[in-house]
Amino acid sequence: MALATNACERDEFRTPCSPEQLQIVQICNDPARDSEAFYLDMPSWSADSSRLLFFRGASDDGVQAPGCWLCEVQEDFAIRPACEYRDGYGNMEYGAQHDGHSFGCVLSPDGQNLYQLAYRAGQVEVVQIDLNTMAQTTVCATPAPLRARGSLSISADGERIAFGVFLGDGIVEGAPWGAIIFNVRTGHAHAIEFGNGYRNMHCQYSRNPVAPHVHDLCLNANLPRLSDGSWLTPPDGSWRWQDVPPDADELGSALHVVRDDGANWRVVPIGRDRQMLSGGHCNWRGQGSSIVASVYHYPPGRWRAPLIEAYPLPVTEEAQLWMGIHAPGAAPIDLTRHVARADACHFGFDESGRHFVSDSDGYATAAYSFMYTGTYVEPDGEPPYVTARYLLLPRTSWKTQPAHPHPFFSPDGNYVVFQSDFTGRPQVYIAMGYF
Repeated sequence: MALATNACERDEFRTPCSPEQLQIVQICNDPARDSEAFYLDMPSWSADSSRLLFFRGASDDGVQAPGCWLCEVQEDFAIRPACEYRDGYGNMEYGAQHDGHSFGCVLSPDGQNLYQLAYRAGQVEVVQIDLNTMAQTTVCATPAPLRARGSLSISADGERIAFGVFLGDGIVEGAPWGAIIFNVRTGHAHAIEFGNGYRNMHCQYSRNPVAPHVHDLCLNANLPRLSDGSWLTPPDGSWRWQDVPPDADELGSALHVVRDDGANWRVVPIGRDRQMLSGGHCNWRGQGSSIVASVYHYPPGRWRAPLIEAYPLPVTEEAQLWMGIHAPGAAPIDLTRHVARADACHFGFDESGRHFVSDSDGYATAAYSFMYTGTYVEPDGEPPYVTARYLLLPRTSWKTQPAHPHPFFSPDGNYVVFQSDFTGRPQVYIAMGYF
């Protein structure tokens, strides 16, 4: 298939505070289609930083189908379709199953294969797409769940895909969310349970390709019951957005790590405190074994949003999973303690764990949100910390998820991917030249 290059350089996101050599490329400029980067915790780069997977919506006239596209970074940011969603896509709704519905795609770490998860005849099939020949092969299949979260992650060795799903039957209350683990090498699949409060799990594999880390999954968790005694997730697996009572203890979400066989549960000692609430934005720090999260910190008379780093801790009883920064042995580190105003929201590290990029909080006032890069410093005599440097102004509305900046690095740290609807509709941009 021929490559199509329609990238163009944009300078509207540069400001007088931006790095002098900063360049920004809009990788697709069709005014009749939205484009969107994958969410930060879903792998979308090849390990060599040469290929980027992203999403394009349908054209306004309906002729062009939505689907996943590849950006060939080393070929002048040329783009080409990799997988079209002509039969629907996204989170499956209760009772709306139909053949061909896609739950999304993940890119293999070597950049040679795309894996699409699709519904067919009561099953979820994992279809391998060879990106050189475009040949398709079904490598795994398992009975379809009642609902799917759309949370996909592939292990750093490229062998397993974690698919976030609801494991209920539509009748029994308190049914758990969990993940189906597809082994694309052996063709086997198995399910692991998390709990009723894991609807917004952001399930993500460790970026370390070496055992045992390669089997670790990081999860965002909420208490299964709400303050009125009801279950967070109803029996049909729907999401209670409207008029939802608060969590039973109003301490926000927790972060957990579990092995992809459902064993070895650990707590990440971040959040779960009235002055330190976790909003679920977290990432592995590169290929290391620590987790970094952006949290809302409310000391008396003050508001800040620092980056907190912590290492997963073993638990001896389930209650410890919900203790956050109060878990036995907790030693969280405020990485942004030397930054003039800690203001982190969505962020991502490169593979080395030494560099990160973040947007500042724009939920309240989008116009004030900017993007910055930072460096992880390990000094003698004190815990690690980060330095920060202004990058650009994304000029985006924050009105929808595709209009959040959602910045993240390529594995080698040479490219920053972000989103903006500055041109009138969401598009994907790549920044470079900031080092």
